[in-house]
Amino acid sequence: MASWRENKLWKEQKKFIITTAIIGFFLPIIILFFKLIIAISFPITRHFILPALFLGYVFIKSIERGDSFLDTIRDYFTFVPFDYVERESLLEKRFNATYALILINVAVHYGLELLGPQARSEAVLNLAFLPLRLHPWNLLLSPLTNIFLHADAEHLWGNMFFLWIFGLVLERRIGWKRLLAIYLLSGLVASLISAYLDIALFASWSTGLGASGAISGLVGAFALRLFYKRMVFPLPVLGLLSGLMGLNLKVRMNSLMVIMFYFFYDFIGGLLQIVGLDSGIGFLDHLGGMFFGMYLASRMKFQDAAVEEMMLERAETAIDESGDNQQAERLLELLLEKNPDRVEALVLLARLKNRYNPSDEGKRLYLKAMDILIEKEPEKAAQVFSEYFGCYREPLEPDRQYRLTGALEKIGKASLAARALELLVDDPETPDIWRPRLLYRAAQILEKLEFFEGACFRYEQLLEKYPNFPEADKVRQKLEKLKTIHGDTTWSSFVRKKSDTLPVP
Repeated sequence: MASWRENKLWKEQKKFIITTAIIGFFLPIIILFFKLIIAISFPITRHFILPALFLGYVFIKSIERGDSFLDTIRDYFTFVPFDYVERESLLEKRFNATYALILINVAVHYGLELLGPQARSEAVLNLAFLPLRLHPWNLLLSPLTNIFLHADAEHLWGNMFFLWIFGLVLERRIGWKRLLAIYLLSGLVASLISAYLDIALFASWSTGLGASGAISGLVGAFALRLFYKRMVFPLPVLGLLSGLMGLNLKVRMNSLMVIMFYFFYDFIGGLLQIVGLDSGIGFLDHLGGMFFGMYLASRMKFQDAAVEEMMLERAETAIDESGDNQQAERLLELLLEKNPDRVEALVLLARLKNRYNPSDEGKRLYLKAMDILIEKEPEKAAQVFSEYFGCYREPLEPDRQYRLTGALEKIGKASLAARALELLVDDPETPDIWRPRLLYRAAQILEKLEFFEGACFRYEQLLEKYPNFPEADKVRQKLEKLKTIHGDTTWSSFVRKKSDTLPVP
């Protein structure tokens, strides 16, 4: 394990992480500087010259790349007004913990609104932290209950936006149980830290509410688990195009830089809060939640999974964008040194090894990937087999090929399943104990595919060579049925018909 950490590539990534974090921390100052320049510049520059320059640049890039102007615009501009993780869906097909948390927060807020001002006031007095009406029961409950209360709709939806953007992507990697654990524990600890600092610094306490601390915990965990991801940061610098059409410049930056951008504001706000300049926003609550989320993520070893996924993504980028196959191979080999069973790396490296001609090394990698997948994720194993067969044109060992047959049918590769089984049947080295089962399964698939001649041939072959096969009676009935419905479709009849149509020499 020590060797891959000492590798030059990994050391380069550590430097990248540190540099990104530092730049991200000072990014708000840089942005403020440019905003001031744009603000004091002549309005024509802001509303006409800058947009014209950007559109001219896009036009040149479209010619250079050979893409249409509109396709190039999609790469550089966005109508989405908020930042989001690139190449990640903003929707999830299944109901998950992130959606559940958003639904609970929204239901609590608008439920109290429907119940009226008095019910809302009672909830805040008893369930915010620290409660204004202090009792033993709510002193214990309020550190958690306060994270489901919000001051107003703006407070609620601002928090839910961050929960949606960061929670959804994070949950795909860590699962709903760990997401909920980080959310609840970070919210709890953030509430306690904020209350403690109020008492320690000012000898008094203030009442706080909101999911900000809990969501900051998820952002902290995101920073550890997905530090390598790129985010799209929409920048409204196109004057009238941004104002009237909502068209923003699509600025791509590392997600860690974006998180450090938010951290900067919390850090400055926390300093102001400590010196007594309270803005009504719980900056210390945010910082406490973020640091505790990072702590939980480190205890759960998120960084190890992050390094693996980062190296895999860097390898894919090296292949797709720069065509640097050697760099991709180095990254994949380093990843497999760390985790020899990483299926995505095995398959991607196998493709690279086979980029010119099928190789023994590529074959070994494909076979290992299928061995890992075949029990737990047979459909993924079937996808890998489809690639493998395309390169090597040979089936797997009988037991593995037989187990993979159903998965191949499920992913729409029934003809491939039948072909692989037939190759095994015709291979003289196939153990005789497997041959009847393979024959019967191949015939069944051919029948489903309506290749009746081939199905009949295999059924006849099965009855001829293995008359005592347990399903022999069933096979005979099938043959009779096929002959009745589809006419004489036996293989011998098919050959005879073909020979009858051939010209006599």
